[in-house]
Amino acid sequence: MKYDFEFVKYHGCGNDFILKDEMNGPATPDAHRSKMAAFLCDRNFWVGADGILFLERAPGADGSMRLYEPAGNEADMCGNGLRCVAAHLIEKLCKSEVDVLTRDGMKHVTRDADEYRVDMGIVRTSRADLAQYITDTGSPADSMLVFPLEIDRKKQKASLLNTGEPHIVVQVDDLASVDIVKAGETVNREHKRFPKYVNINYMRVTGPHDISVRTYERGVFGETLACGTGVTACASAAVLLHLVEPGAVNVRARGGLMKIELGPDGRAFMTGPAVAVFEGKLAIEV
Repeated sequence: MKYDFEFVKYHGCGNDFILKDEMNGPATPDAHRSKMAAFLCDRNFWVGADGILFLERAPGADGSMRLYEPAGNEADMCGNGLRCVAAHLIEKLCKSEVDVLTRDGMKHVTRDADEYRVDMGIVRTSRADLAQYITDTGSPADSMLVFPLEIDRKKQKASLLNTGEPHIVVQVDDLASVDIVKAGETVNREHKRFPKYVNINYMRVTGPHDISVRTYERGVFGETLACGTGVTACASAAVLLHLVEPGAVNVRARGGLMKIELGPDGRAFMTGPAVAVFEGKLAIEV
């Protein structure tokens, strides 16, 4: 099938997306969306991106976000992509705040000066909240803030959190020396343990309210310059494990800075940029 594929290229801290606005027209079939993501995200031969955001109408929301990643899969959630969708809707609808439906539920986003503040929802840390992502046995009420992880025969303590996406967080003293692609590939070869694959983050505490992170994303199956659900997971783990002082956490990803606030009820808020880079139109066949 042939498409006139009109899009806007966005990024949030270097985590970049092709946004396809289908609010006022027919929706692309999911099977075609998957195929489009597999080739349009190629940085050498096509547009290049960490995923394609499809924006649809949804009852009770300003819009619905569907993200297809380079592997052809549909992601559960995406914090940076959500900010990009919200920025697009806020401009389109001439509003200062919007509600966006995601596969992880409704998300409220507010323009905050030149940035966007997202209610990411409750950060989930129990085994029951992560049961679909890890097959380790234990009580559903068990906390997954500390669980065993082995990479290249090296045992280490890690945390596993659900911030709309499953994220492993490992604290290290030196981010630069981490071979994050190798670590991500090693962990995701344990398909029996992590049946839906998993994101892995390395985190370094740099101050009482500051951390730096690097993220390997499932679906992209590589390192990205930033990951909104990943920085939320890292900051939340740092707060819950008392590695930083209470209050907002400034998170430095490779592509830029975001701020995470974790409330006493476990609800996280993420603030960061979303930038429209260019518009384009392609004639493609799927």
